[in-house]
Amino acid sequence: MNKINFLFGILVLTFAFGILGSSVWGAIRLVVNLSPTPMPLPTPTPTIDYVLPYPGVLPDSPFYTIKMIRDRIVLLLTTDPINKTEKLLLYADKRLGAAQALFEGNKANLGASTVTKAEKYLEQAATEYQQAKKTNKDVSLLFQKLNLATLKHEEVLNGLANKSTGELKSVLDEALKTTLNSKSLLLKE
Repeated sequence: MNKINFLFGILVLTFAFGILGSSVWGAIRLVVNLSPTPMPLPTPTPTIDYVLPYPGVLPDSPFYTIKMIRDRIVLLLTTDPINKTEKLLLYADKRLGAAQALFEGNKANLGASTVTKAEKYLEQAATEYQQAKKTNKDVSLLFQKLNLATLKHEEVLNGLANKSTGELKSVLDEALKTTLNSKSLLLKE
């Protein structure tokens, strides 16, 4: 039994250091500007006052799979609807930021795939928000945050779609439909 605990401990530590290492490497790449995909620059006058979080490891990184596994485990372990809604929104925002960086780094196909995942997370957040409303807790701040987020997602997607053509534009238009569906889910009584 001690041997199993020891091996499990080693596995957990290896996983933790892998996540830590990828975060540190991402920060180093940002500071030293070794990033193969440039990070998006903030717009001087945003129309929607909602700041997307730093996306962290991008989908073109070999460490991205570890990040995805971590995110799914965290979601599985989160049972409170309010916390789950916040996590889903965070994941949606980070993926949208990653998609922007990929588009700006001339990796539009990967960016389009990432946008689709971002909007699915946003839609899940809106659905989970409906469960959070049933908890008899005050969710007014959560609603405001989700509402602003959907407006920001809509703004970013429209900006990307206006710069795209063909199949990429079609994918972005579909993602925008998902965003609009998320907005209508929020307003659902």
